[in-house]
Amino acid sequence: MATKTNTFPAYFALFKVTLRQMFWSRRTVLILIGCALSLVITLIFRFTARSSVSVNGFIPEITLILYGLLVNLCAIFYGTAIISDEIDGKGLVYLQMRPLHKSMMLLSKFAAYLVGTLAIIGVSHLILTGIVATHAKLDKHVLYHIGMSLRYTASFALTLLTYGALATVLAVKFKHPVLWGLLIVMGWEGITLAEFMPMGIKRLSISHYLFTLFPRYKLPRSQITDFLGQSPPSVWVALLVILLLTVGLLWLAIRIFRNREYLM
Repeated sequence: MATKTNTFPAYFALFKVTLRQMFWSRRTVLILIGCALSLVITLIFRFTARSSVSVNGFIPEITLILYGLLVNLCAIFYGTAIISDEIDGKGLVYLQMRPLHKSMMLLSKFAAYLVGTLAIIGVSHLILTGIVATHAKLDKHVLYHIGMSLRYTASFALTLLTYGALATVLAVKFKHPVLWGLLIVMGWEGITLAEFMPMGIKRLSISHYLFTLFPRYKLPRSQITDFLGQSPPSVWVALLVILLLTVGLLWLAIRIFRNREYLM
């Protein structure tokens, strides 16, 4: 009984160790370079842009294109690493010898992945918003754009949740999960957003529902139609699909992880 009572500090310690490993990895250097590049582009734009249309459309466009790419890469690299790094480093064998539930081990590491990636992306986007929000040609008040940045961060969180759960399934099942993740997220998911894809194909992708929940402020209507088609799902349907997919993928990852033996 005492073992069950004192398990929370062990899971929290695993959460902190995973978070520390994330921030001190080469993956973080790559993501930080991407964030720094977006901020450099923003600084150059801030002091060179003169058109009101381009100024007001800058944050939505760079968020959709550049930050969309960064979030996808975060989900693939970090989502697969929470298990694959432990397997490669033989740390998982040691963890399995401890009186810990494998399902809670996986969820603790997944929580660390979500908090860490969201902190990096969210803070970077807030700084970007602060840079552009000082431009005289911007329509709305500064507080409005800070609120929009928080909405974008919430959209990032949903993307990191779903794609991270998918990456975790790939990590516990396959030997090269990053390659599989790139093929699915950057391949299939990207192709289904193309304008020529029929609606039936678009609805078979996660990105279709994620983009439905993405803030559409100042995005061209033609671009939205290209991505979503003429009859996109409602916000509540998209949110329900995303949550069910996340829960289902995490359940599948836990099931595979619990039934699989990882030996030296």
